[in-house]
Amino acid sequence: MNYKKIEEILLDMVNIKSDTGTKLEKDIEKYIYKYISTFEYFKNNKNHYGRFDVNDEFERKVIWALVKGIGEETIVLLHHHDVVDSLDYGKFKKYAYSPKELKKQYKTLEFSQEIKEDLNSNKWYFGRGTADMKAGAAIQLEILKHYSEKINFNGNILLLSVPDEENLSIGMRKSIGLLNKLKDKFNLKYELLINSEPHTRKEKEVGTIYDGSVGKIMPIVYVKGFKSHIGEIFSGFNPLLILSKIAINIETNMDFSDSDLGEVSPPPTWIYLRDFKKNYDVSVPEAAGGYFSILPLKQTPKEILNKIKHICEITFKESINILNNNYKIYSKDNAILSWNPKVKFFNEIYKEAKVNGKEEFEKEYKELIKKLKEDIKKGKINIPNSNFILIKKVLEYTRSNDPIVVIGISPPYYPPVSNENLDVNKKISNIKEIINKKSKEFGESYDLKRYFMGISDLSYTSLIKGEEVVPYIEENTPIWNHIYEIDFENLKQLRIPVINIGPWGKDLHKMTERVYMTDVVNNTPKLIMEVVDKVLSF
Repeated sequence: MNYKKIEEILLDMVNIKSDTGTKLEKDIEKYIYKYISTFEYFKNNKNHYGRFDVNDEFERKVIWALVKGIGEETIVLLHHHDVVDSLDYGKFKKYAYSPKELKKQYKTLEFSQEIKEDLNSNKWYFGRGTADMKAGAAIQLEILKHYSEKINFNGNILLLSVPDEENLSIGMRKSIGLLNKLKDKFNLKYELLINSEPHTRKEKEVGTIYDGSVGKIMPIVYVKGFKSHIGEIFSGFNPLLILSKIAINIETNMDFSDSDLGEVSPPPTWIYLRDFKKNYDVSVPEAAGGYFSILPLKQTPKEILNKIKHICEITFKESINILNNNYKIYSKDNAILSWNPKVKFFNEIYKEAKVNGKEEFEKEYKELIKKLKEDIKKGKINIPNSNFILIKKVLEYTRSNDPIVVIGISPPYYPPVSNENLDVNKKISNIKEIINKKSKEFGESYDLKRYFMGISDLSYTSLIKGEEVVPYIEENTPIWNHIYEIDFENLKQLRIPVINIGPWGKDLHKMTERVYMTDVVNNTPKLIMEVVDKVLSF
């Protein structure tokens, strides 16, 4: 194993800009593919590696490579090759992709004591993508080469290098089908998937490994009010009244926080909240909306959506009561406003619109999606906000013009995964012991955490309680199968146990992002190979 080569690959890869959601990702893909093609093994087995097209506007590819040994037992090595952009580096942006030069520039700045110590040490490389996650990519590439040089070893090593992890994970979503195709073509049995995302530490000598990953779901709430002049406020219904109260009732609501296997996920927070007025006038907004993020460990979309609906129904009733109480004071009589609470899921109003609008509705809906798809490509609108436009169109074909709350889902969706939900063999369940036995060589130990909280591509390796996931996601995501999809049918078949073994990193997505080079060129590759050897029983 050429450990020094890992550092060389890391510097090469960091130097190649591969900003997520751009054509720049193609440059790093070319580097990885070219490097793999130099392996003697792949010169002799050209059908064992390739570029898998994800069929998007950026022409991005998944790079895959299979080192075939004896038997069907297979370890999958997974990493992503995209990075977030470098805008946060400000005037140092031009150095963000050159770790050695960046360190020189940073030594003139005032930082915290911890950052200063790391800058003055030769153990840390600073720069965009050093930790997240080109270090993990470099480690896995050299591990692949190591096993490609072995003769007649037991098992197989499959590497996947995917794009877009920092955005919508199209690379891994498309790899769901690829994994099943490769499994059938080469007669593989996936024993374990190893990701190498960086980990953080509270203590210098204690690292972290993960055998699961938190999920993510992003519900959207659209509130249609009833427009009126502000001088006749009680003849209308301001959607901001309901939406603001819904936001208050959901923000950091611990009913949405999961606890499982000693881990606790953070409660929800709103990412976007506003009315949809485009110009100033003296009337209340016609509609308003927002979306928020929930990170589940056990809760299914069915459970989450029903909780949201319950909150929205209560909030709607409370808002009507507020209006009625104030109207009584204002009008000086016991008159009651005629509003009735109405809360529906997107699939409910969509079915109603199809019945009412028939071919006309379906034609207009498809044309609107086509336009939105182009607008998203041109950067005129983002994916979450496109859902509001589609909901507005659907409501035009429902029979009622009354105020309503519509609940839907916006991409991306990440299912939570945990090895506890899978049948894993004894070797995999003892991975913590395997790693800690090996890490004694470095004077370190590792804690096992059951969920990686950073959200990751590990989510697309298995699907639990599919009946409470698939219909609720598919039917309540307005852009489903047009702009975004997940291959749930293939995902159900995978059920791959997972673990994340990555280097120590700090300040991910910040201008002080950095990776611990002792891990990169020594500790982490040795730990991964120890796990591979034990699982495949070398």
